[in-house]
Amino acid sequence: MWVASEVVGPLQLGGTGTERAAAVVVVAVVFTAVVLLVPMPLGRMLRRAAVLNQRRMTEEPDRDTSDSKLFELMRRHFIYVGLGMALSTVVLTVAGPAALGAGVELGAELGLDAELGGGLKDLVTVGLVVAAVETVLLLVLALPVKRRRPEAMRSLAGYLLCLAGLALAALWLDGVEAAGTSWLTLAVVAALFHLRFALNLTVPVPGMASLVLVSANALVLWLIVWLTGLLHIDGFWPLVGTVALMWVAEWPSRLADAAAENRTSPPPPPDPLWPDHHMPQSPLY
Repeated sequence: MWVASEVVGPLQLGGTGTERAAAVVVVAVVFTAVVLLVPMPLGRMLRRAAVLNQRRMTEEPDRDTSDSKLFELMRRHFIYVGLGMALSTVVLTVAGPAALGAGVELGAELGLDAELGGGLKDLVTVGLVVAAVETVLLLVLALPVKRRRPEAMRSLAGYLLCLAGLALAALWLDGVEAAGTSWLTLAVVAALFHLRFALNLTVPVPGMASLVLVSANALVLWLIVWLTGLLHIDGFWPLVGTVALMWVAEWPSRLADAAAENRTSPPPPPDPLWPDHHMPQSPLY
């Protein structure tokens, strides 16, 4: 919340050091309470249902299993994924901004210097910034946890590489400039970019998958620039150049994620039409 008050102009949490800390705490507590009240239990229910459904899909199929049941499991999987994405969108664009407004109002009622101007767009911007910074902080806090350390290190490395590419773009390219405190604003923009849904695409045409993914990333960055105003990019080619630098900088992180996924991915399920114990054996062996 402190970072959001530093980079987003309409959010003002001022006063002396103690008063500002109190305002930040009040707004953060209200925001956390509203966001955790309903969305988190719903998210956990969706994740458990999705994991259970996926486990049923990967189990050894029974000969009596009909195609309709398999398609039903696949349909449920896509429904759970869609509901999870919709819930995340509602939290970021509705619950979060509403909680911020309520927290600022409570802070003002308590006599603290808390003010949130602007319209709905600024509310959504503050909510997105809080979610992005929280994501990065949770990655840092996950590093001491042994079972989560490898995944957190890869994700945090991807964020830092993305930030490095964005900083290079702001340094080298004309028409790319951060608003306010440059280093903090660039860190927030990179964190917002890190919130995007990861896409894995395989296309038989060489280079086509990279072109599609870079185009999707360019659209995400343009939406961040348009919505938040934290980064000024003057024109199409500076936008493409910025995304290209971030894409190249993230390359080692994507390779590490792919290698980890290959190591941890379960073996494919046995073929129900030709089980392993019925495979013909060559007389040479």
